[in-house]
This record gives sequence, C-alpha cells and structure tokens, in this order.
Amino acid sequence: MTRHPALRSGLLGVALMACAADAAASGIDLADRLTREVSAAMARCFEAPRDYAPPYPAVSLLLNFRPDGNLDGPPQLSDPPGGDLKRSATVAAVLVAASRCARIDNATQYRQDYPAWKSLRLVFRPGKD
Repeated sequence: MTRHPALRSGLLGVALMACAADAAASGIDLADRLTREVSAAMARCFEAPRDYAPPYPAVSLLLNFRPDGNLDGPPQLSDPPGGDLKRSATVAAVLVAASRCARIDNATQYRQDYPAWKSLRLVFRPGKD
C-alpha cells in the first residue's frame, strides 16, 4: 500500500481520468451505434424520388432527440441546400424519411448517456445504408 499522500493522490487522479476516458469512449461508441441504427431505420422508410435512378447523392443531417427517443424538431440539413434537381428531390425524400422514422428505440435504457445522443450528425447515403 502506498503511504505517500502525493503518490496516492496522483494514482487516484490517473484512475479517475481513465474512468472518464472510458465513459467518454463508451458515449462515442453508443452515439456511433445509434447513428447506424437511425440510418438503417431511415433506409427502410426512404422512398426514392420518382424520375431519378440511383445512385443518389449523400445527404448530411443533424437530428436532435428528446429523452424519449423521438425527434426534437425537424431534421436539419448539415450541407447547404442546392444543387441539381436530382439532389433536391433526394434531399426532400431523405427529410421525409428522417421525419417519419428517425428515432432512438429503447431510449430509456440509454437515458444516462443522453448527452451523447441528444444530437446526432449523420450522412445518409440512399441505397447504401
């Protein structure tokens, strides 16, 4: 057992930093996993724009969630809108899919990590997610 107070205090500090780093890493891992799950749910809801064939452009979104797992407001575009008609049609279809299907299932089990998944950024690639 260490009897030197400074050494004991230093070891405690290192242990606390390691725990904090593990907690942060698990929050990041959870956010990544939930981002993939939300993207997969959106893929199931995505209806390809008529008159346009794949491949479709990727669309970057910011999704904010309430603690119950439902969206907190409409999905937000991370990229500026614009581009050709195919991109505009794809963006509109992605926003509809996100509005209908983006949610965190079983959110209560992740409540303690809510800050990690309160806002998720994802790049949705229609036809690939």
